[in-house]
Amino acid sequence: MCDLAGVNKNSRVADICCGSGSFLVTAMSKMFQNANPDEIENIRKNGLYGVEFDDGLYTLAIANMIIRKDGKSNIYKGDCFNKSITDELKSKNINIGLINPPYSQKDVAELEFVEHLLDILAVGGTGVVVVPMSYAIGTKFKDIRERLMKKNTLQAVFSMPDDIFYPTGTNVCVMVCTAHTPHDSAQETFFGYCKDDGFVKRKKLGRIDAFGKWESIEKEWLKLYRNKDVVDGLSARHCVGYDDEWLCEAYMQTDYSKLTQDDFQSTLNDYLAYLIREGEVYES
Repeated sequence: MCDLAGVNKNSRVADICCGSGSFLVTAMSKMFQNANPDEIENIRKNGLYGVEFDDGLYTLAIANMIIRKDGKSNIYKGDCFNKSITDELKSKNINIGLINPPYSQKDVAELEFVEHLLDILAVGGTGVVVVPMSYAIGTKFKDIRERLMKKNTLQAVFSMPDDIFYPTGTNVCVMVCTAHTPHDSAQETFFGYCKDDGFVKRKKLGRIDAFGKWESIEKEWLKLYRNKDVVDGLSARHCVGYDDEWLCEAYMQTDYSKLTQDDFQSTLNDYLAYLIREGEVYES
């Protein structure tokens, strides 16, 4: 997330649903790199902003920042849509927003958190957000997507591993947006297919980088994005509007060199299971 956003010592970073502060902690670490003592002190005072509604998570976020020697974090307790908090953040010239909004809220959709984050950012600021894949399909939430594109540019979307939040089953994508710059549907958006991150599931440990693959995979993904390279099975570029699909799966070419007999058999098995489940196969 931080690397996609280009976080550095001169950034001003906000997470308006900061939870325990993990994005802010990571951003702070990136910002401290190549910074001198005066710059580090300025980062602590003016570089990081968070908002958290939940009492327990707010306390945990403060504790996490203090443990990492940042006792001056600007973390607000309250609703990120609160006008006073919003006005305060808008006055800070924040140029990077990182957010993984709460899912399945009854009154606010995930993309509305994204919309609000981008509104807070300075002109040309970068928002990197995690949202459920359902928001990228194109069949629902068209009103929010249209509002989003009227004011902001969709620079890139990355399809993430299906089990990235294991043991929960939420499928997500990561979107990169430029704030306060209307989307031009004649300009191509970059799409990344980031399903294989090298992590494997281990009992009691969750998903871990057991074989040390992540570093090289991450470098490849970032290189593809920065160069906007198109590679079969990994990336694509396409012009999209608010009613189009925002996922790489819709536009990338298949890399047939990686297909095996097992892939073919697995597809047949899945299709047969579907037919049986739907009652399309009967015993003779």
